[in-house]
Amino acid sequence: MTSKEQRIRNLHLEAFGDTEGPIVSELAGAFLSLPDSISICVERGDKEIGNIIFTPFHLIDHPDKVCFLLAPLGVLPEFQRQGVGAELIAKGIAHLKSLDADAIFVLGHPRYYALRGFEPARVLSPYHEVMTHHEAWKMLEIKPGSMSGAGGTSMAAKPIMKREFWDTSGRPS
Repeated sequence: MTSKEQRIRNLHLEAFGDTEGPIVSELAGAFLSLPDSISICVERGDKEIGNIIFTPFHLIDHPDKVCFLLAPLGVLPEFQRQGVGAELIAKGIAHLKSLDADAIFVLGHPRYYALRGFEPARVLSPYHEVMTHHEAWKMLEIKPGSMSGAGGTSMAAKPIMKREFWDTSGRPS
């Protein structure tokens, strides 16, 4: 593991706190080890204060679509609620546009992501049968019209293809 990867893992550990931090940090580390992962940081001065990771996301019924899963997005506690998350998402969208990507998918806070242009996903999430808060499953079309008619099932990168990551029953809506 590189020192940058360790800094990113530590950032997510701190951003998500004692309960979720260790799990998210480990997931971030696993994603960073994948060759097609995209990691973007925001800095203030010489300090990394936020990070977002995108991994390839496959639509089983539409293999021609170039999609990514946004997970995780972490901001150090002292910089939260200052627009850093929105800045990370904007940088991510710009980068994925340059790659000619079709869409971004995310399982996250419904209102937060709706404010950033994400809409209800028309594609089923992995382990959709354990998702009780369907409004948390969102999609942002990067290439206008590219997701028209897209639906069916999906598959994420191996580190997040575990049932417990998709079970929303214990999370607030």
